[in-house]
Amino acid sequence: MHVSPWMTATATFFVQLLILFIVAGFLVVLRKNQFFRSKVKIKPLDFWPPILLYFIHEISKNGLSGSFIPEVVIVWLGLTLIVLIWQIFTNPHLTYRKFFVTFWRFSDLFLFFCWIVVGIYVIFEAL
Repeated sequence: MHVSPWMTATATFFVQLLILFIVAGFLVVLRKNQFFRSKVKIKPLDFWPPILLYFIHEISKNGLSGSFIPEVVIVWLGLTLIVLIWQIFTNPHLTYRKFFVTFWRFSDLFLFFCWIVVGIYVIFEAL
């Protein structure tokens, strides 16, 4: 039986979405444990950037263009430099901790957006 490429890309995208929600749900359940909450100050979305980078690679590697990881990482780091310069000028007491928390939160949003855009692009490219 022949399965068309757009069906494979769509199924991959939805399985990846399910995995993201399972990871977030598992971490929400862990955070309800008082011992875990007192020892680890991490939010469920903090695990998403490495997973999303892997998902972007996996969903885009079979397309005509190959993996979109280089493009995503270049834009991600370029925008991070812009955010860093903005923070330097607006906050004279910038610390590494403040910057890296902002960087990681920005990465959560940006990589999730990129994953959705790459997923939609790959699905439409396969049509």
